[in-house]
Order: sequence, then structure tokens, then C-alpha cells
Amino acid sequence: MDPVQDAVDQADLSSALEERRCRRMAALKAAEGLWKNRADIPQDGVEYQDQLRDEWR
Repeated sequence: MDPVQDAVDQADLSSALEERRCRRMAALKAAEGLWKNRADIPQDGVEYQDQLRDEWR
């Protein structure tokens, strides 16, 4: 194996991983607070999950 090529491949991989991480972070920040201040669902997440699960029973 060529050490120079390995270093280039590693740099490309690191760059690609960082780009993917940035896209995920941007999507999470865009979704943050999406359900905030909704009156039709409980504010407590656990209560909301229980409510949804009750529909399945």
C-alpha cells in the first residue's frame, strides 16, 4: 500500500464524514421546537407516548 494514497483517502473520508455530520446537524436544528406550543398534544413527551400507545391497545 502507498502511504501517500492512504493519507489522501483518509482525508477524503474525513471530509465526507464531516459534511454528512454538518447536514445532519442542520436538519436537527431546523426540526428543533417543531412541536413547541402545540395545544392538541400533551407537553410531557412520556404522556404523549402513553397516549399514542393506548390507541394501539
